[in-house]
Amino acid sequence: MFVDLLSVVFSFQGALLLIVLVLTLYITFSFLCDGRVSDLEKKAVLITGCDSGFGYELAKKLDAQGLRVFAACLTSEGEAKLASECSRELRTLKLDVTESSDVHNALETVKSRLPPQGLWAVVNNAGIGFPGLIEWQSVEEMKKTVDVNLWGMVSVTKAFLPLLKRTKGRVVNVASSWGRVSIPGASAYCISKFGVEAFSDSLRNEMRHFGITVHVIEPGMFKTNIIEPKKNVQYLERLWQNLDAETKECYGIEYYEKAKFNSANKFQWLKSPHIYKVVDAMFHAVTSTQPKLRYVVGWDHKIIWRTLSFLPSEIQDFMFFFFPKPKGQN
Repeated sequence: MFVDLLSVVFSFQGALLLIVLVLTLYITFSFLCDGRVSDLEKKAVLITGCDSGFGYELAKKLDAQGLRVFAACLTSEGEAKLASECSRELRTLKLDVTESSDVHNALETVKSRLPPQGLWAVVNNAGIGFPGLIEWQSVEEMKKTVDVNLWGMVSVTKAFLPLLKRTKGRVVNVASSWGRVSIPGASAYCISKFGVEAFSDSLRNEMRHFGITVHVIEPGMFKTNIIEPKKNVQYLERLWQNLDAETKECYGIEYYEKAKFNSANKFQWLKSPHIYKVVDAMFHAVTSTQPKLRYVVGWDHKIIWRTLSFLPSEIQDFMFFFFPKPKGQN
């Protein structure tokens, strides 16, 4: 029996040692072999959602490194601001990712202005996000979020795949820590980001036969316009005003006031001002010879959200037990 126990201990130690050895070799190999893709100045990159935030900063960084950047913005104001801070080589585009005509026009513009080595990467960064319970939001409201964050991404990617096939290029998709864990009161956003994860995994396995690689950026909570407290509170106020009397009575005014307070304050301490960390991950995904398939960015994602995603659903549900409770709960 003692011999059997020793064999179990040593077999466990051996397996653990093997795992540590493999991980060490993988990390060392990745670090030593990580270099910069050659001739970047002869390659083009398309980035969506460049009016502000991650897309805005990535466009500036890639432009400074000499890449031909096609920066897609939703507004003319966004185009003008970005163009004023970049070189003349950067080209801004008007692009609403939910409009097929805009996507077609963007494709034709990029085709007509490609550098010698073609389109190297498409960075799907455009996104929106608003708070709201499923019962409070109309299907149309929820669709707006999913249309931008998921179907807009699918539309842009499909349009530009033929160009990426020619260069064996890359697709970089911005997901979220909330594409791993679904948060009460952020249903439409979470649905869209779970979809981004699934779309990216499917696309990666389908496109690898053509030499196209797919990379996912998973930011935690950062201070960008997508989670601006004042805007979120105004959105919740509009949702509440549009609810029928029965639903309002079911939830109660106290719940509504807590929902507004939480929307403006609950996760503020988690939001990092250091958006450069996300931009650096996106930059690495575009320019590195050894890009990661997934980039988990932000201490909150690494410690809280990713850990939570590995736990059983019952434990996840318990963690959200302390959220505000409706007046009419059972």
